[in-house]
Formats: sequence, structure tokens, C-alpha cells
Amino acid sequence: MGPEQLIIRQRDEGDHVVLSVHGDLTQASALLSLRPAVSKHLLDCARVVVDLSEAVLRWPPATGVFRTALAHAGGWPLARLVLAVPDPRSAKMLRAARVHLTVPLATSVDEAERLLAARPPRIVRNHELPYDPTAATLARTYLRLTREDWDLPDELHDAAQAVITELVANAVEHARTGCVLHLALDERRLHISVHDHRPYPHRLPRPGVRSDHGYGLLIVEGLSRHWGVTPRDDGKSVWAILDTDPASRAG
Repeated sequence: MGPEQLIIRQRDEGDHVVLSVHGDLTQASALLSLRPAVSKHLLDCARVVVDLSEAVLRWPPATGVFRTALAHAGGWPLARLVLAVPDPRSAKMLRAARVHLTVPLATSVDEAERLLAARPPRIVRNHELPYDPTAATLARTYLRLTREDWDLPDELHDAAQAVITELVANAVEHARTGCVLHLALDERRLHISVHDHRPYPHRLPRPGVRSDHGYGLLIVEGLSRHWGVTPRDDGKSVWAILDTDPASRAG
């Protein structure tokens, strides 16, 4: 069976879909077959169980396909994805990649179907933003929608809005590319990142240095526990981590 011949069978269960995967998950099969199938069904049905009992993980990065597909489909609670992984080796590989934090793992399809109703420890979503002056406004709109879905406290929302505005504005003005806003929330932290397509190193305004947005980065520094820049193959991510507890932010 070639990588393009990975077999994915669909079973419609009314309020959710079960995708049974048969074959080897290699780089080609994960990217050409599995990711499009999972993404399509998350967008169409929003509730998906992927049964990996007949699949073999040959390419460790394939584990990231599930996390990425869920984030782009809107993340919890808009989109829900659970993996049925009876094989301990495959489950260990998925846990090592921390997939289980955003995409729950079960040992059977029955258990996976029950876990569709459970909120994962970490919830995520991604938003594509254009290279356009309206990007920061769009980002704030997405954050308002996320606030409702994730029940963000007012103070955390307001801090996140200030950080997102600055990071997206920097991407538009300095990177001059479209970008992806990534939001991830767990019990203790809200992680915000803006991934643009301008290679790193790239000179960013420094906090406290006068420029159109230099003082804005002081706001990012003041509201965040940590912030920084991570180089990527196709650009860079500028990120900030905010505490969910107002007392922690104050300290």
C-alpha cells in the first residue's frame, strides 16, 4: 500500500463522524491523505472521532496533523476531535508530542465518543489574517468571539486585546505579510502568538524605544509573564504568555 493509498473509512453516527484509518502514517500519507480528510470532516460535522486501531505511526511529526486540523477548524467547542488509540506505542508517541492536551486520547471508539463532550486540558484555535491595515481589527473581532466560546474573564480579555493589537500591528507594519493568530488556553495561561512569513532575524521595535509601536511593546511586556520571538522555517512567531489569574499578573 503506497502512502497515497492510505484507507480512511467514514461512518456517520448522526451527531458525529468516525474515521477509521488503515495503513502506515508516513509523511506523505499524513499530509496528502489524513490531514485533508480530518480537516474536511471537522469543518463539515464539527465532531469527529479518528480510529487509529488499524494505523501505524511511521513518521512521528504525523502526530501534529490532528492538533493543527483542530485549531484551524475553530477549536473547542466549535470543533471537537478525539483519537481512539488502543496501541500503547502509538499512544506513547502522541503523548510525547503533547497531542493529548488538545486532542483527547481514548483506548476505544466507544470511549472516544464519550470524550467528545469533555473539554480538553488545553483549547486552541487559529485565525488567518491578511496583510492589510484591518488585520488588527479582525484579530480583536476573533478574540471577542473566542471570549464567548471560552468564557474568558473580562480582565484577561482586555489584556489579551491589548497584546494582540500590538503583535498584529507589528506583523502588518514590519513583516509586511499576512499572519496567523494562534490562541491557546489552559488552566494557568493564555498563549498568544502571531506567525508571519518574514524570516528571522528581523529587527523588531524594542520596548521603550520611540517608534510607531515601540511603546506598545512596553504594554506587551507589562501584561505578559513572558514574550519573545521564535524563528520558523517559513518566518517567525512573536508570542506572549498571559496568566489567567489576575493576582498572578499583578505580581
